[in-house]
Amino acid sequence: MVLTTRTRWVALATTLAFAVPAGAAHADATGPQAHAAGSDAAPINPAIVGVPIQRTDAALAAAADAIDAGNGAAAAGPLTASRRYLLRSYAGAKYLIANAPPPAAEAGSVRTQKFLRLARTAVRASHRRAAGNAGWIHARASDDGPAGPVIADAPTAVFNVLTSQYDAATAAVGIAPDTKGTLLSKVKTALNTAIVLRNRLVKVVHTAAPPAPAEAGRVHAHTSQAVAGEFDAVMPGLTVLLDDELQQMKSASQDADTPADVKAILTSAIAADTQIEALVNQFWPPAPAEG
Repeated sequence: MVLTTRTRWVALATTLAFAVPAGAAHADATGPQAHAAGSDAAPINPAIVGVPIQRTDAALAAAADAIDAGNGAAAAGPLTASRRYLLRSYAGAKYLIANAPPPAAEAGSVRTQKFLRLARTAVRASHRRAAGNAGWIHARASDDGPAGPVIADAPTAVFNVLTSQYDAATAAVGIAPDTKGTLLSKVKTALNTAIVLRNRLVKVVHTAAPPAPAEAGRVHAHTSQAVAGEFDAVMPGLTVLLDDELQQMKSASQDADTPADVKAILTSAIAADTQIEALVNQFWPPAPAEG
């Protein structure tokens, strides 16, 4: 269940959107924090996705606070707003994919293991938030003093959009049992928006950067200039997020205290998540286990 958050961070969310990476909600103590090669500074998401990601976090935090305070009416507006921001970050991710620059000579710097690591850190951060051990948005000053901003590469920014969708979905599942009627409908909309947009984004990535044929000895470019091994490298990390999301939903759906109307919502969401995970594994089969 999503617990009360530090509302003072919500008031600062828009300001932090430019000063703190959108992944700051996933920083080392509270989630994944990507680092640029040769730099200790966490890269800032491009504003095209960073701003809506921050606003999604802030809106859902405000909704959770209101519901926890027993003020469901105050949660309606932020839940509605979260859908707008999810749509904007999705549109930003599509733009980044469609306008990706040619890969650098050292394109191998974007690796599947990086996104697996970020995904696992995001899951741990989500669990800490649920346990009340960290605020929803957590700004952390660097111990190394000021440094120039580093903008995240496009695959990392796209992965952060996928992580934001995971955060939105798990937050909605967490508060759904505490809502009913019109408010539950808004929670359902937020959950379904996160799931539907993620499913679309997977298909956008597949169109832009399908995996190279297994027998090919080289990585080939595509019309978007994205290449296999760049955007598609985020997909194994997505399966980590999906597995955790599915576990949460299945547990809630089997809980005797979960209302029947919430269980119906979860049943549909589980089916959608299961379908997209199967599609991810079809498009990008997991690597065989070593050993």
